[in-house]
Amino acid sequence: MHLDCCVTESDRRWDFALDQPGSASPATLRYSAGVAAIIIAATVATVAFRHLQLAVFPQFATFHAGFILVVDGIAAFLLFGQFAYRPLAFYALLGAAYLFNALVVIPFLLSFPGGLKAESVVIGGSQSAIWVWHAWHIVFPIMVGLSLLAHERTTSRPVPAARVVPYIGWMVATAVVLASLVTLAVSVFHDHLPVLITPARAPHTSTFYAVGGTAAALTAFSLVLSLRGVRRRSVLHIWIAVALLAFLGDVVASLAGTGRYTVAWYFGRIVSMASAAILLMVFLGQINLLYRRLAETINDLFTSNRKLAALVEEKEALVGELRRRKEEIRQLAYIDPVTSLPNRRMLMDWLNHILAQAARHEHSTALLFLDLDKFKEVNDQFGHETGDKLLQEVGSRLIRCVRSGDTVSRLGGDEFVIALPEIARLEDVEATAEKIIRILSEPMPIAGHLLKVSASIGIAISKPEAQFDATELLARADVAMYAAKKAGRNRYCFSG
Repeated sequence: MHLDCCVTESDRRWDFALDQPGSASPATLRYSAGVAAIIIAATVATVAFRHLQLAVFPQFATFHAGFILVVDGIAAFLLFGQFAYRPLAFYALLGAAYLFNALVVIPFLLSFPGGLKAESVVIGGSQSAIWVWHAWHIVFPIMVGLSLLAHERTTSRPVPAARVVPYIGWMVATAVVLASLVTLAVSVFHDHLPVLITPARAPHTSTFYAVGGTAAALTAFSLVLSLRGVRRRSVLHIWIAVALLAFLGDVVASLAGTGRYTVAWYFGRIVSMASAAILLMVFLGQINLLYRRLAETINDLFTSNRKLAALVEEKEALVGELRRRKEEIRQLAYIDPVTSLPNRRMLMDWLNHILAQAARHEHSTALLFLDLDKFKEVNDQFGHETGDKLLQEVGSRLIRCVRSGDTVSRLGGDEFVIALPEIARLEDVEATAEKIIRILSEPMPIAGHLLKVSASIGIAISKPEAQFDATELLARADVAMYAAKKAGRNRYCFSG
């Protein structure tokens, strides 16, 4: 059977509720109609051959009862579970009906001749089994009918969450009590029960048909109630209708038959098992649907996670690229591309900062303006590439001549500036200048050539009593540098 149901958009909480109008697919309607047609045709054929006696097989009753006990018990469990998910009285009442079915087959089997005890019964008398059957086929359609009526009246009024468990408890108790009353009646009061079948195992023509007719009428009435849900294309109502039709087939075959182990009797047991199995198959179909959709959802989640991971990776790559570009921009803005030393812009920013700090703390700051002597001759003789390598070596040597907190920068061409913050003594500045001149005078192996250069250094000092801004301090150091060049190069001079 195809027991699929579709997702409705009206209420996302009940996506998988089997009683929802429109939950049945066209395939479900076709399959259910086919099953119903088979049941009707089989019932008609059985009535035609109802008198045909078949082999006596009491163990079939045992199998039949065990099947009903297990299948309807599971169906009841699933219905109560559905009630916990969708707390409509409909599910609880229907669960109680199927639980009653599962329980009532116990006294039926115990009272059936040869069912558990060869050629005899465990409880009751000769009329007990047939009365259990009639009680079963009267109570069950009543409970199903009540559940269907409850569905029409309480769909919009679910049971409060706090009452769900007590409600289930009351329904279970109802099923147990009803089954117990049937058991008590057929075991203790069996001698007082009206005779339904004669010793010759032919049905009693009046009482038997009266009670059986009542069971048929009640089943037909519940079937009519379920057809209302069929018109609304509710999955559960459709298959309840089919189950009731099979249940009615059991009643009709039993009424038409002339005794046990006939075609009608065996057919009644078979369609009653089919009636029990239908609702279980519905829930198994729903579980399969839920599993399939869960698997699809998990696959979608894995796919989404992979896409998200790819997006995160792409984002990280973009962030890395952005940081790289930002660093490149910073390099272009603040770093000299030849020597990798701070350029004029960074020098002026840093110089303004340390001069502000010196003013607050009354420190002195020295600025050394350095120009290489006759650097143009190196470029002219050996080329600009060699000249650039010479500038790199000069920058490296200047860094070795100063403190960790000092700044060495290249202004451009062959001009370098060194900022010395927090100068305590003039002698320290002179020592630094002398060290620079000495180290730069040492030969430099560049591109296979041993080059010699010298430097002229101009020094300007900003003191607490005579403070200068960055531009002025740099200008004064520049003037002092030119004074050093006029004095003969390869020396330092202080600004006046």
